[in-house]
Amino acid sequence: MEVLKKNLKFKSSFQFPCSYLKNKYEKRLYINLNESEDKNLLVSELTRNGFRRNLDHMYIPICESCCLCIPTRIAIKEFELSKSTKRNLKKNSDLFLKEEIQDIKDARYKLFKIYSKIRHHESHMKNMSKRDFEIFFCSSKNNVKIFDLVDKNNNLYGSILVDVFLDGFSAVYSFFDPSHGNRGLGKNLVIKTINELRSQDKSYLYLGYWVKDSRKMNYKINFNSLELFIEGKWVKKELIRI
Repeated sequence: MEVLKKNLKFKSSFQFPCSYLKNKYEKRLYINLNESEDKNLLVSELTRNGFRRNLDHMYIPICESCCLCIPTRIAIKEFELSKSTKRNLKKNSDLFLKEEIQDIKDARYKLFKIYSKIRHHESHMKNMSKRDFEIFFCSSKNNVKIFDLVDKNNNLYGSILVDVFLDGFSAVYSFFDPSHGNRGLGKNLVIKTINELRSQDKSYLYLGYWVKDSRKMNYKINFNSLELFIEGKWVKKELIRI
């Protein structure tokens, strides 16, 4: 926590259309990571205190009439496979999570374009050039890892970018092949990332914000051993009325 006691320069954004809910407006408290000497420590500490990373800055919502964005994380050592997660693993038993396969960079960008066009067609992300994507997904000044979801022939089905901390990972962004809708590839990326953390004896996978009224965020609340950041403390999902 010492890093948070330093003279950090937080700024407040203007209001802009909400990233999660239609007809809502969002306002953020943010800090530029480029102004920090120890970026990885700052990212780690701020994430543990409810912030989220976006490119070279960390932010937390400070919306004037809404408080629906709740930070979430999965407690790895308490996580148990439910019936649905077991079904998901069985359905995707032919797929493997591998750390940043070097010779599929073009395939990664092509899959991202397909994913963003179909799943996030209203977002500006669908217009990203390859250079923009490499800056967004492949370039970072803090400690990150990319994991690719592939079959035995290294055909790409999905990828996930994570910030790496001493106590675990923070899932920054993931995408997958939307043509395999019955596989549950987004969920499979999370489950396999949990297994990766378990193999490293790490404690948490930070999932970013859960927004109750956002359909795209519903998958987060269904994981067991989920914790939510409420009033400055991480609280088990079972202890909260949702």
